[in-house]
Amino acid sequence: MNDKIRHSAIGADYFPSHTTPGALSMHFSRFSLFATLAACLLPAMAQEQPVPPGDAVNREMQQIVDVQSTRDPDLRPYRTMLRGLDAYADHLRLAPAAPLRFMLLPATPAARLDGVTLHLSADNLSIPIPLAPDGSFILARDKTAYDANADLVSNKKRASLRWRPDIHTPGLPDNVRRLGDLRLECEIRWAVEQDQLSFVTRNLFKLAGGPCHSSLIHVPFPVARALVAVQATSGERAAQIRVTDDHLRYVPPLHDQSWSDDTLLTLTYASDARVAGAAPATAAPPQ
Repeated sequence: MNDKIRHSAIGADYFPSHTTPGALSMHFSRFSLFATLAACLLPAMAQEQPVPPGDAVNREMQQIVDVQSTRDPDLRPYRTMLRGLDAYADHLRLAPAAPLRFMLLPATPAARLDGVTLHLSADNLSIPIPLAPDGSFILARDKTAYDANADLVSNKKRASLRWRPDIHTPGLPDNVRRLGDLRLECEIRWAVEQDQLSFVTRNLFKLAGGPCHSSLIHVPFPVARALVAVQATSGERAAQIRVTDDHLRYVPPLHDQSWSDDTLLTLTYASDARVAGAAPATAAPPQ
């Protein structure tokens, strides 16, 4: 059986499924659905309007910012990050064999992870967070940091880094993702980031069913290399998954419960496809 998962628009974090392609091109790292979801739910707001750069809806939602001499209200609070740990525990059934890690990523091509350090920082408190060479780290529960209302900070410039949850069931190839793992990553992101949205935007998301459960909202996942294709397989069922126009994101069917959590998504990268195409033909073995 071969299905085709269709999405009518691509290139945004979350957007209504009936909107037209090209109208919703936004940066992946932003939870910015105010105008687009409103266009779906409120006919009077049928056309997306530009969001002022300083608007909270358009602010970068994944900042881990630099340590400063005075407490900065824009720092990522440790108590907020702990909501991600709670979401992991609450939804562990989605990926029961996968540990919880977080990834630190450069926000721009020019940014680097060289020399990056992470701390839980508060007045008279600094607890280092070990960072692996690949940018991954574990955030443990720490009563001292919680009581001190600490912030998760780095030694890099504001907005030069982003974080994301990193859920991988052991034993899978590097180019294969499990759908339940992606669903759990979505739950963790939503738990951490939803309260930083405006009241109106947050409740529009909830009215639609939430980004991890609604057919109205599509959630792209980023990759480090250009994609050629993504295929979902579950038993004898197979489907091509939508890849975004920039070939650096794909849109799995998080909301579609006809695809089990054990569904596997195989990612084919452009570089691998070129190598495979250039490989010389191998002679057939002698009979």
